Amino acid sequence: MNEGNLRKSLKTLEPFFKPKSIAVVGASPKPGTVGRAITENLLNSFKGELFLVNIKYNEIFGKKCYRSCDDLPKPPDLVVIAVPAKVVPEVIDSCGRNRCRAAVVISAGFREVGSEGEELEKKLVRTARRYGIRIVGPNCLGIYDPSVGLDTIFNPSDRQGKPEPGSAAFISQSGALGAAVLDWFAEAGVGMSKFVSYGNAADVKEWELIEFLAQDVATKVIIAYIEGVEDGRMFINSIKKAVSKGKPVIILKAGKSEKGIKAVASHTGSLAGSYKIYESAIKQAGGLIVNELSEVVTAVKALTWLPEPEGDRVAIVTNGGGAGVLATDAIELNNMRMAELSPETKEALRNELPSAASVNNPVDVLGDAPPDRYAVALEHVLRDSMVDAVVLIGIMQSPAFDPEGVLKAAKEALGKFRKPLVMAAPGGRYTSQKIELFERKAKIPSFRTPEEAVKALTYLVRWRRIKERLQVDH
Repeated sequence: MNEGNLRKSLKTLEPFFKPKSIAVVGASPKPGTVGRAITENLLNSFKGELFLVNIKYNEIFGKKCYRSCDDLPKPPDLVVIAVPAKVVPEVIDSCGRNRCRAAVVISAGFREVGSEGEELEKKLVRTARRYGIRIVGPNCLGIYDPSVGLDTIFNPSDRQGKPEPGSAAFISQSGALGAAVLDWFAEAGVGMSKFVSYGNAADVKEWELIEFLAQDVATKVIIAYIEGVEDGRMFINSIKKAVSKGKPVIILKAGKSEKGIKAVASHTGSLAGSYKIYESAIKQAGGLIVNELSEVVTAVKALTWLPEPEGDRVAIVTNGGGAGVLATDAIELNNMRMAELSPETKEALRNELPSAASVNNPVDVLGDAPPDRYAVALEHVLRDSMVDAVVLIGIMQSPAFDPEGVLKAAKEALGKFRKPLVMAAPGGRYTSQKIELFERKAKIPSFRTPEEAVKALTYLVRWRRIKERLQVDH
């Protein structure tokens, strides 16, 4: 696709993210239905005009309900469809007659269910293309954009977390997995620019979404859960274009094993080829591969909250020797380097810390360290030009450890020295509650193990190396 046609193609995606009016086909007042959930979501959050469509009702929640899209007083920018699969092509036909140009098809029952569903999906696409309508879906959760109140997620609000506005965009071939990630982002305080569950990708493809997000000023990091792609070249090119604009692209690819490839086919009807080929091509394009779902949140916290390091030299400040050793192992096993502290730093630490403390890396402030001892260590270690990043370890079971005091010390040190710092605090319920302070009040990525904390730093270092290799502007 040439550059002119590509710009035209991406222009057709704008109604999905900047609609001034939306029609919900399948709107319903009936509890427990997808149509009701979507209707309530949009009534509560969407800032533009909302039209409700259902042949069974004249009114829903006190708002007029239309029998079909043919009856709408004006063409909506976006149509959200949640009706049985067999009637979706007819709905698209009525949308086309009313000059609608974009539709999210929530309905399932297409290619993912077999040959009959595949034929129905082909009919849906043919109908849409006859009118120039773009389709996200079918078989999806749709779109969530908190900045404009666009929310087609039909899970109950008491079960489904939804992030505040932010800079991370997530596209997912799986709606259920996407819902879980939304939950995790909301819990972790990771802000989201856009979320798209695109399901079967009958029309709008993952590569188009990545290229659109690459041009989106609100998006700084792009994450994609991929099962299979139709056009590998376009997919890889989309990653290259996003990376060239200085935006990390995190890829979680499903279908790595033989059985996994078969499971992909039965889920969204996609074809998943050799994982090794995908892996090699994604890395060559500059994509950041994560191997497990839990790593997605780890990577996003690091890439959206932390400054980029100047290099890969990591220092550790800890009140527990064993945890410091585990972090040391993790740093070297993840292809980073333990920082060699400067003589000046060691001398300053030796003068201000107890004689039993270690002034080498890891810097061990001892198990009885109060906040002011952490303050001394962090001040000198972060100042050291030989240190690019810091792992802060707190064994919170110690009676001397004051989470609020250590947080204050970390914030003051980071206010002087702009370097990435991550927190590790092994422990149970008390520890889990307290490490939330570091994320909520200071956006310091915090984890239950030293290995997880180090893993977060690896994404920053890998991203820096990708930029240097591809000569991406900082």
